[in-house]
Amino acid sequence: MEISPEILIGKIIALLGLAVGLIYFGLRLKMPAIVGFLVTGVLVGPHGLGLISDPAQVESLSELGVVLLLFTIGLEFSIQSLLKMKRLVLLGGGLQMAFGTIAFFSIAYVLKFPWNTSLLFGFLFSLSSTAIVLKLLQEKGEMDSAHGRGSFGVLIFQDLAVVPLVLILPIMAGQSGGDPLYLVFGKVAAIGVIVVGMANWVVPWVMKKVAATRSNELFMFAVALICLGTAFLTAEAGLSLALGAFMAGLIIAGSPYAYQAISSVMPMRDIFTSLFFVSIGMKMDIKFLFNNPLLVIGLSLIVMIINVSTTALAMKAAGQRGRVAVMVGFALCQVGEFAFVLAKTGGDLKLLDEGAMIAFLNVAVLTMAMTPLALEVGRRLSPRFGAMEAPFVGNIEGPRENHAVVIGFGVAGQAVARACRLIGRQYAIIDMNPGSVQSYQAQGEPIIFGDAVNEVVLEHVGIHRAAILVVSIPDPVATRRIIAQSRRLNPNLYIVARTRFLLTGELLLRLGANEVLAEEFEAALAVFNSVLSFYKLDHESIVKELAVAREKGPIRFHATVTPRADHVDPTPLVSPATEAKTKDATPIATEAQDRDQLLAKTATSHLAANLSPTFPASAAFEPAPESPAEPASLPSEAE
Repeated sequence: MEISPEILIGKIIALLGLAVGLIYFGLRLKMPAIVGFLVTGVLVGPHGLGLISDPAQVESLSELGVVLLLFTIGLEFSIQSLLKMKRLVLLGGGLQMAFGTIAFFSIAYVLKFPWNTSLLFGFLFSLSSTAIVLKLLQEKGEMDSAHGRGSFGVLIFQDLAVVPLVLILPIMAGQSGGDPLYLVFGKVAAIGVIVVGMANWVVPWVMKKVAATRSNELFMFAVALICLGTAFLTAEAGLSLALGAFMAGLIIAGSPYAYQAISSVMPMRDIFTSLFFVSIGMKMDIKFLFNNPLLVIGLSLIVMIINVSTTALAMKAAGQRGRVAVMVGFALCQVGEFAFVLAKTGGDLKLLDEGAMIAFLNVAVLTMAMTPLALEVGRRLSPRFGAMEAPFVGNIEGPRENHAVVIGFGVAGQAVARACRLIGRQYAIIDMNPGSVQSYQAQGEPIIFGDAVNEVVLEHVGIHRAAILVVSIPDPVATRRIIAQSRRLNPNLYIVARTRFLLTGELLLRLGANEVLAEEFEAALAVFNSVLSFYKLDHESIVKELAVAREKGPIRFHATVTPRADHVDPTPLVSPATEAKTKDATPIATEAQDRDQLLAKTATSHLAANLSPTFPASAAFEPAPESPAEPASLPSEAE
């Protein structure tokens, strides 16, 4: 039925008004915006106020939101980083699906459901929501954390598993299964060849030509074409649109145009992703919930508990730490959006009757709505599982006094080690990448494999005798625990921590950090330096202005713990790389390099304050040498 523009606009206004109000009050109660969108969908849907009687009116647009979300996630990764996650994807994801399917199948079969319906329930409840989990992890800046990578690896496997699951449903129902398997997998292989060819030859050439025109409009349309075109190709091969969009993001991620592509699609992504969550809320039958509250809530809790348990067990079996396994379990405790596709197919094949379908939809939406709360519970409970594994592997020879302890041996950690060598100061390193630890141990680095959250590991590197601790890992939960633990073991320790966002800094200071370096603030200072250099401001003035900006800026926090008496609080510093660029009036600064060198120089300054006069207090800092090639097993924790 055709809807007049006035009525359509009125419905949109009502939807936006409800969403704004619910999200506002939700944020005041510290609830994520996703919950507000889900509740909005419940209210405006056919089972609520009925403002939108047909959810299909927004489902097409909402699917575009999932496509854009997965596209931006792909842009933040690369094919190389994805290959490093193959163990998480294949082993972790495969075990999670197997454990979850067996658990739910067993329960349904005991409850006297037919074997094929029980197996379908196993498939449905073991799938998690890619859109919700990745959105929540992005908001918290946890995509690069250990549990973020683990969650993402399992979600990739689940999305891939949807294809064979859809193919076997007709067989389970006793019907023919459409295209034969060899034809489906042949098409998938052909699409894979096409995508690889596009990533290596076609897309780089096209993007180079488009970028040369300096037209933002043309660039945006080219990005949209690559995103939607790749998604369409994968859908034609039997895969999902969202998975195709993720592959399109991977194609562009390895090019110099990734960040501009992200900025081009970000506004559209947020709008259409919000519509996706609204459309999910519309599927919930609020009357069924009110008539059967104990049934729906009880089933939802059972589903979430089983998913947490089976996922955590799968991640432990895949070699993940106990704390990480529990966090991944809580992150993937909900029912996913692709389960709706399977449920609809199962309903068409008479594997699910109407009552079972309504109950499933209510349970699925409720578990989605409870995901933010579940994640917060996971953050609070997961530290209790940090000591379940072997505390460390390796040995650091010789006594150490007033040395530096480095947590995470990525780019920043290597820069700190280089700085310590320049001024003749001892240091000890803790890292969670076994491949990297083995490689650096062979080169003579004082590095051990261990979880720095564990008190035994910290004591092994002499934390109670150390002068300074540098925490440079992307796991915000682990960072908080390491700081609190280290402050308790050594009240006089000077602690420098890296974080991604400014808002996290105050919490880290309250836990015991003396200084927090936020990546977004260091990037702002790099831009500030570049602009002043571009306009030819003299070198001395730039150094002075940078010092003032750092002293008065939001990240130069006052220490909450009094440093040792023999520690000298250095004046605000500018990295030598930045000074050199300033002298040359180069308009573009390398933000990551400046940030890591600043972290290293901060450590150097505090260490130099404890040296004998034979060592210079202001040793020149040089960039760390290139690290050796690391095994492609797992990415470094500080990577």
